[in-house]
Amino acid sequence: FVAMKRKNMIKSDEERGYHGFLSKLRKKIETLFSVVDNLGLRFIRAVSRRGLAVKIILSLLAFNFYRLRSDGN
Repeated sequence: FVAMKRKNMIKSDEERGYHGFLSKLRKKIETLFSVVDNLGLRFIRAVSRRGLAVKIILSLLAFNFYRLRSDGN
């Protein structure tokens, strides 16, 4: 983990590019976590391996349907 400088502390163009990259990456990750949370993947309460596999497969299927629907807009 590397601490990120605030916008007003960035001095060079290299740091500015790195800051922009991290900001975009962070936004994508937060969006993905939000979608996963909305799909019910935050807590997987599976008792067996088969139940866990079914939960993961169905969640991935739901996520792909979500992406398909949102990419069409």
